[in-house]
Amino acid sequence: MTCSKRFLNTPFDVEKEVGMECYLTETAGIGGKIKVRPEDFVVREMYDLEFCDSGKYAIMEVEKTRWDTHKLIKELSRILGIGKKRIGYSGTKDKDAVSTQKMSIWGIKRDELERINIKDVSIRFLGYSNKNIHLGDHYGNYFDLMIRDVPSIGKVVDRVDDTIREAKEKGGFPNFFGMQRFGSLRPITHKVGERIVKRDFKGAVLTYLSYTSKYESEETREARECAKEEDFKRALKIFPKHLRYELALLNHLVKCPEDYIGALKSIQLGVRTLFVHAYQSRIFNEILSERIKRGLFDQCMDGDYISFKGNKNIERADRKRIKLYESLIEKRRAFITAPLIGYESKLNDLELEVSDSFEIDRETFKIEEFPELSSKGIRRPISISLKIEDLQRQTEISCKAVEDGLNLKFPLLKGSYATALLREIMKEDPIKANF
Repeated sequence: MTCSKRFLNTPFDVEKEVGMECYLTETAGIGGKIKVRPEDFVVREMYDLEFCDSGKYAIMEVEKTRWDTHKLIKELSRILGIGKKRIGYSGTKDKDAVSTQKMSIWGIKRDELERINIKDVSIRFLGYSNKNIHLGDHYGNYFDLMIRDVPSIGKVVDRVDDTIREAKEKGGFPNFFGMQRFGSLRPITHKVGERIVKRDFKGAVLTYLSYTSKYESEETREARECAKEEDFKRALKIFPKHLRYELALLNHLVKCPEDYIGALKSIQLGVRTLFVHAYQSRIFNEILSERIKRGLFDQCMDGDYISFKGNKNIERADRKRIKLYESLIEKRRAFITAPLIGYESKLNDLELEVSDSFEIDRETFKIEEFPELSSKGIRRPISISLKIEDLQRQTEISCKAVEDGLNLKFPLLKGSYATALLREIMKEDPIKANF
């Protein structure tokens, strides 16, 4: 097992802001851009799913282009005249993509599904089941991607192969949370989450309303300036109508001035939860960056917490068993983890050091004002598995030069970001790269 302190610092401030401070690999990036067209980013959920000829839930496969998952569910519930809670899904998918995922609907028959006609959405009935589909039911995602605007395409394939080879030698690709977790063009969710966790609810609301991005319109920036000055009535009048979460916050504050807790409760639970999760993800990324910089990415150390392939057990490593753990890690049967910190998290010395730098205590994740946002904490592998046979798919990442770009195909276990792998290969400004 290698132990290398060789890495590259990222030159991009937006990555540093969310804790991605370095690259594990030193191979030169290829640059380029993804998602130039929706069909450039194709993702298919991977399932072990059984269905039959009868059951309470209709199971369907949905292929959608440029559709947000939540927006599609809202449209399906409108067309079918049912509540959104009757529709089950396993994961949310990138809007700027062609994505295929399975969904379940309680109490709907095949002919009702087959009558649905939505632009850029294809629905295929699969069968019935007595089990609905829950968040996290899929075990992975299969990606078929195009990288465009790449110079000297023929030579670039060799560089991609070199990056993959180097990552394998160093223990895999870093399992960073990608820019999507924080807001690609306005990375803000972790900042709001920090304010919530630290009980600065006014700060959370004002941060969400007033934080500006140069990629927003002049109209939006003007509205955010009004919010910053706490002129909520004027801000409500001029905020663009598509920014529905900002409008919900402002509507509440106009009716109930100074009620910042109530304002946060006016936006849907999933969005509020994302704020806290993004803050946890920011700290996770910082811990992962610190391990890379200290040469500890693939080196098990005393006090590490290890997860194992095929079960949910987590073990604390001790000196006597380090060699055993390292052998299992090298065979991809065990994985070093880092925390998404919560009030029950157990941390090693490095993790404590990083969490202390954020001036937080684990108990701060027990949020009395928002018990639904409180988090016990979980752990997550720090590396993306490159032993792809875990997913019963091809054993290598496929990279092929085509006429107008580079085609990459690879499966990932759920929870890992394709852009975390791509950033090591491309080493491009995440905004220019369309991450």
